[in-house]
Amino acid sequence: MTEVTKRDHVVDNIQRSSGQLQDIQMQMATGRRLNKTSDDPIGAARSQDIVTTISSQKQLLQNIVDNVAWLQHTEQEISHINEMLGKIRTLALSQAGSDSNEESRQMVAREFSAARKSLFDTGNAREGKLYLFSGIKSLSPALKKNGIFQPAKVRTEGAVQNGTGDFLDVSQFRAQFEGYSNNDYRIRVTSGGVWGQARVKISDDGGRTWSKEQILRPVTHVFNPDGKPNDQVLLKFSDQEGRLGNVLPKQFDFNSEASAEFDLKALGIVFPQGIEFIFQPNPEVTYNGSIHKKEALISNGLTIPVNVTAQELLLGDVENGVDTFSLLAAMERALLENDGIAIAQRLGELDSAQTQVLKQLADVGNTIRELYAVQSKLENLQFEKESQLSDIQDLDIAEATVDLKVAEANNKLALNTGARLIQPSLSDFLR
Repeated sequence: MTEVTKRDHVVDNIQRSSGQLQDIQMQMATGRRLNKTSDDPIGAARSQDIVTTISSQKQLLQNIVDNVAWLQHTEQEISHINEMLGKIRTLALSQAGSDSNEESRQMVAREFSAARKSLFDTGNAREGKLYLFSGIKSLSPALKKNGIFQPAKVRTEGAVQNGTGDFLDVSQFRAQFEGYSNNDYRIRVTSGGVWGQARVKISDDGGRTWSKEQILRPVTHVFNPDGKPNDQVLLKFSDQEGRLGNVLPKQFDFNSEASAEFDLKALGIVFPQGIEFIFQPNPEVTYNGSIHKKEALISNGLTIPVNVTAQELLLGDVENGVDTFSLLAAMERALLENDGIAIAQRLGELDSAQTQVLKQLADVGNTIRELYAVQSKLENLQFEKESQLSDIQDLDIAEATVDLKVAEANNKLALNTGARLIQPSLSDFLR
């Protein structure tokens, strides 16, 4: 072996032992076994997969924590609604009997009015800038109040007109409805004529059943005595000046069965037989949110709904659901009218409204428990993954200390051996 070859071997050995010593010193300084991919390519790939999994689990955990806070606020608001309805039921029971009087019912009516306002505010409760009960439309209020007036839809298909004059001009009637109701009211003219002469029948179920005939007046009470409870909806007409009531001073009283010596035809507008005035259901409060609910991701591809809509909570989104606002308005009206029987008849609906709320409260509680279970599972999985990552990346200090001593000894040995093998030559001295 030539001197050059020996020198190359010596330099290689010194560089190798020095590199090993440097790597161990780097590990000791960082506390990590893996500082670069070349330290352990397979371990580096595994650690990257684990880091990705841990990051995903952390995001899932954060989502669950946020949604638990959301649901806890929801639970608090629904509990408040339940407490209010419980109080309302107690007050209603106290006023349903014959031992109550008009004065006490007037006072309780004010409690009902305040409860309706409080329920509306609670239905529009927010978590930060987001509305709790609006479904996925969380930037919009869940509930909105409707106007009490709406133009009457005039249906002329069945109208019977005398003569061959111009086609019927529905705008001449200037008809509008006033009031709140979920009923599908229809007013059909059964005998043509002017106000006070024409006869009508009223339906509150879309035309399936009809009331007895009554007189059509400029202000007609829309009510079928044989049908649903009275919602106090009015059908109103106006003259060209926009003014008309059931009593025209010194001329005619539309509430009277007859007013002598008055020319009814002077009132002008003739209502043909068969014409209908249709009321579009107009509850006092309607749902303004989305039927689709906010959902929480609890694992890859698996979500659960994490909010309640005001529709299912207060307005009833199923066939047998209860519109709590309409119910309380009707009970308030019965209190103001000192009608204990009407109050007693509504107690069953009030129980259904509270059951409707309690069902949603139970569903929210179950969802919170489910999220807590998922949170606990994710925390355990995250601990396991972090342990695996530590096994791959972290340095065993005791083992590394021994390796460091061995590397230092090997490096010294390589240097000493190299010094003995590489002897000075004549050319070295000459240089």
